[in-house]
Order: sequence, then structure tokens, then C-alpha cells
Amino acid sequence: MNIDIKDIKVKIKLLSSDKILAQATLILFDVWEEHSWKVLKSNQPHKIFGEYIWIQAPSYKNGMIWKEIIFINDEPLYREVERLIFEAYQRTKNKDEALSGINEKLTDDDYKKIDEIQI
Repeated sequence: MNIDIKDIKVKIKLLSSDKILAQATLILFDVWEEHSWKVLKSNQPHKIFGEYIWIQAPSYKNGMIWKEIIFINDEPLYREVERLIFEAYQRTKNKDEALSGINEKLTDDDYKKIDEIQI
């Protein structure tokens, strides 16, 4: 069975954590969900995206080592999955930043400016 990148959708949940920027869920064929993909802060820029992030497949800690529990053996497909997660993360982050800008409270100066508008 071959998986085409078009068969995969991504949902992003932004987090307010020091290390974990977001969690991603991959949805395959609209029936299979893989939770716990992560977008993490990194000390080095991502070699493809150039941002200081690291995309991690679902994993568990065994002693001092993290072991992935999801494997994508097809390297080009894995890179495409990373791209999908990165693009979904960027869209969600940008949307969140835009909405938070809209929801900022008006200051007294803003109200004065509004009062000065002549109609």
C-alpha cells in the first residue's frame, strides 16, 4: 500500500510551553489519527525550513533516551510529512498572532483618537 501525501491532513494545537511550541495530529485517509507529533524549539536552525524548530514523531522516554514509536521508512515521504506539519504550524501560528492583535484592548489614547474623528 502506498501513501500519497494528499492522503494526509494535519491538525495543530499551539502550546505555551518553554520547549514544545505545538502538538500535531496526522490524519490518514480521514480515518486514522496519529497524535503527539511535536514542534519543539531547537538550538539549531532546521536544515530545510531555516527556523529554530525540530519536528519530532511520537515517542516515549526510556531512561535517558527518547525512542520514536512512529516510523516512516520512506525518507522522501517523511520529509513531506515534516513539510506538512511545518506549514500547518506556520498557518496556525500566524492566524493566532493575527487574532491576538485584533483582540488587544484599546488604550485611553485609542479612545481619544476615536473621539477626534469627525463624521
